[in-house]
Amino acid sequence: MAELSIIVTSYNIENYIGECLDSIVNQTFADTEIIVVDDGSTDSSPDIIREYAERDERIVPVLLGTNSPGGVATAANAGLDRATSPWVGFADGDDLFELDAFGRLLEAARTYDADLAMCNYRDFSDGSEERMAPADEKRWADLDQDVYTLTEENRRRFLRFVAVPWRKLYRRSFLEEHHIRFPVGDYFFEDNPFHWFCLVQANKIAVVPDVLCYHRVARAGQTMQTADARLFKIFQHHETIYRFLESISRLDLYKTTLLSWVISQMEWISRRTPLQLRRQFFDVLRQVFAHYTMTDVNRALTEGSKGTYARHLSEALIKNNFAGFNQTLDGNTKKQNPVMRGWYHLRYSGPKRTAQITAKYAKQQIERRTSGRKAPVVQRGVSNEQLLFALAVLDQRLDSIERQLRERRR
Repeated sequence: MAELSIIVTSYNIENYIGECLDSIVNQTFADTEIIVVDDGSTDSSPDIIREYAERDERIVPVLLGTNSPGGVATAANAGLDRATSPWVGFADGDDLFELDAFGRLLEAARTYDADLAMCNYRDFSDGSEERMAPADEKRWADLDQDVYTLTEENRRRFLRFVAVPWRKLYRRSFLEEHHIRFPVGDYFFEDNPFHWFCLVQANKIAVVPDVLCYHRVARAGQTMQTADARLFKIFQHHETIYRFLESISRLDLYKTTLLSWVISQMEWISRRTPLQLRRQFFDVLRQVFAHYTMTDVNRALTEGSKGTYARHLSEALIKNNFAGFNQTLDGNTKKQNPVMRGWYHLRYSGPKRTAQITAKYAKQQIERRTSGRKAPVVQRGVSNEQLLFALAVLDQRLDSIERQLRERRR
């Protein structure tokens, strides 16, 4: 039995799989079984895998007949089910590794008797030699030990790292004991719940701060290149992680960290979401934020060191304010006069919702004035009289606009 199982996942990467396998079969640590799982490729990837298996007896081809829905979960799980070694590592079939990568990770895990070991990595664009630091690069500056016992504080620290499995090593008995697998479904980014399953239940993680692997980005057909509603499916993992934490009675401990993760995903996906998909994006997020209060949001924003953009989006979601959500996406977060705010509600919430908001706000203003309290001024230079006049004009226009919309639908 080999000491280490390396699971390589492949799908339609005929131009890259050979280079990836070269970086794995030539590792300085050679006591390995290399399980290459092809997820129903329609190009020559399976033939290339067979050729490598004929030349190297350590390579075990697992060729799935049809492509599975979603991302790599089915292929990765097939590899885990086939693995026999005490330790398991992963590789995307278009990535590259330093020749001592797996040996150094294994040495760190063994030395400190850790369930997990993790190294640093770099991204690189297809066809480019430039190496780019990942999103969690700055977090490495806070690590000054070779191993960390996973206390509550340390778990939160490592949960904030990018979830990718291919820069980590896993004790296989730990995965089997806790029945850890990638969730299978019609979605991508399955490495996120896998990351949570492992870090919330592991005892120790060893760290190797050096860059040992290189992740190819900007490749045609790659998940990260998706710029449509498929990206929203990442939020399905919130429910998976939420229920997992409930099942092991740790939701109270990590609920805020989970919401902070949601907000991070919301930030980067919001910048890739086209105008016509904003309503769907908002509705998907509303289902997630329904689990939380404004107090939870404030704690998550603080824990994740989030800025104004994330705060405004989160507040709009908690308040079910689609117009405010769109204002933030449009980069317009400053206070506005009533007419401009009404225009956003009219455009994104519809005439009926706008009329309700207008009437409610006007009523509040009138009650303040009749009670003798000073009514607030929404924008410098706009008096209370001007404010009420603007609201009244807007309210009068709504009936006319709604009639026009009804006529157009006929």
